[in-house]
Amino acid sequence: MAAENHPPPESIEKSRAEALSDGIFAFAMTLLVISLAIPPIPEQDAPVLLPGILAGMWGEFLIFVIAFFIISSFWISHHRIIRRVRYINDRRIIRRVRYINDRLIGINLLFLFFIVLIPFTTTISGDYLNVLEAVLFFHGNLLVASLLLTGMWGYIVHHYGELNPGGENPGWTGRERAFIIPGVSLLAIGISFIDTSASMWCYTLIPLLLFIVPRAPGLGGRSREGTGEHP
Repeated sequence: MAAENHPPPESIEKSRAEALSDGIFAFAMTLLVISLAIPPIPEQDAPVLLPGILAGMWGEFLIFVIAFFIISSFWISHHRIIRRVRYINDRRIIRRVRYINDRLIGINLLFLFFIVLIPFTTTISGDYLNVLEAVLFFHGNLLVASLLLTGMWGYIVHHYGELNPGGENPGWTGRERAFIIPGVSLLAIGISFIDTSASMWCYTLIPLLLFIVPRAPGLGGRSREGTGEHP
């Protein structure tokens, strides 16, 4: 029973890693707005020039919205990976990761690196939406971040006994969702070779897929009964 009350060697309480992660997510989401910059306009010319400038920024606004909600999705997924909630026979069961070891810290820090990079790739792709390399930089950033988050989940599943001694492993329930953003990012990369602007619209598929995939027969759709995760 002692193993249930004391962290394994080389581990820390997860609260510190969660605090760092939440701070970085908040900073990255706030920093996105810097990409929406309007050049100085003489006050007397503003009524004539400003509407046209704002209309010409549609690409920057689109990428800002996409990046903001994708970072929000990463934050929600990160929280759910660390604190999984399941329903078993209408009883709410919470499976927590109690400790974080050095390897999981490394995966988390690498994931956060690519989260911090998103505002930069958002600015570059928004300013140069017609440049393939700029758009690929953005898509690649999201792809790597999403794969690292999925890798973090996989590491937790395979080392749950070490990270939560005595706890019941929640397994890969809901794993279908983990491949939505990587899949959409790959689709966007492919389309960007045809039309860089159109590739950005691929990310509008994410909310639809998040709704459809858990409910689709054969793709992880489960009811609240039994061992399924609550929708």
